[in-house]
Amino acid sequence: MSRLISLMRPLAILAVALLLAVFMVKSRPELEARSVSIPLPVVAVQTVAKAEQPVSVVAYGNVTAWRQLELTAQVGGRVRWQSPLFEPGVMVEKGEPLLRIDPTDYELALAEARQALSSAKLSLADAKSLRQAARVEEAEAAVAAAEARIVRAERDLKNTEITAPYHAVIDEQTVELGQFISVGTRLGRILGANRAEVRLPVPPQDVRFIQDIDVAQVTLYSESAGDKLSWEGRLARIEARIDPQTRSFPVVAEIDDPLDENLHAAPLRFGLFVRAEITGATVASAILLPQSAVHGESDVFVFSNGALQRRKVTVARVSAEGVLVTGGLADGEQVVVTRLDLMFEGMAVALSDV
Repeated sequence: MSRLISLMRPLAILAVALLLAVFMVKSRPELEARSVSIPLPVVAVQTVAKAEQPVSVVAYGNVTAWRQLELTAQVGGRVRWQSPLFEPGVMVEKGEPLLRIDPTDYELALAEARQALSSAKLSLADAKSLRQAARVEEAEAAVAAAEARIVRAERDLKNTEITAPYHAVIDEQTVELGQFISVGTRLGRILGANRAEVRLPVPPQDVRFIQDIDVAQVTLYSESAGDKLSWEGRLARIEARIDPQTRSFPVVAEIDDPLDENLHAAPLRFGLFVRAEITGATVASAILLPQSAVHGESDVFVFSNGALQRRKVTVARVSAEGVLVTGGLADGEQVVVTRLDLMFEGMAVALSDV
């Protein structure tokens, strides 16, 4: 009997524990059911209002001179005089003497040529007075040869002085005072200061907006030491070729007298890197959207009745300013300019208060 009681005791304890557990579960209060609302994504919109949109093409380039001339010696000799202005970076006027080569040998050659001409003329006069036809013909040839030698001697003597052929800036100077030079020796290089050029690479899709070079305006900008400087120029030409490396059209802008501080707020120096803004054509009945509004190549989302509506549009131009749209939207429609991680047709959204 005692053995039976020992066996039943664990079963009784287990049954009591089970009853207590059931009682506790039954006696706990019921949880209150609550509805959880998920907030809608908030987006900003731009209301469509079509209008004329001016196109401004932005490009970058370096300022160069419209002329670059290599100075070479036409005669040989020792450099006897060098102008203090013949130094890199110095501006010179047209006709300004830069170098003088020792003219002694060329003065002597000119004197000898003139003497030979006098002798030839005297021989011609004698032949004519004696009526010697053969000698007259020979003397006339000698006179012509002597006159040609005088022309050459005068030209060589003139070439002993090297002058600036036009208003220019000295770019390089490669000879020194006292140096002996020969014909063809490189003396230096000058840059024409009457006009500056900026060759601007413009993508093909932007060139069509600036075809009328007589109307297009060009403004150059440069930031130097915190100051933003600008210069007004004009469009000179659109070159009839495509750069093989950049696949762009070289568009050339010109600025008259770039170093004249009376015409410009600051000198436009050669070699300066500038940003150019070219005023192109005006696109009628268009809207400018931020790039964040366009998905893929030509899709936008329109806010309609609390949801997104996908719309394909006509894109005329994409630039840093934004995306120029000419078709696919109507005035008054609201284009979503906020880019969400997930956007699809019919997605419910809320408008931003801002």
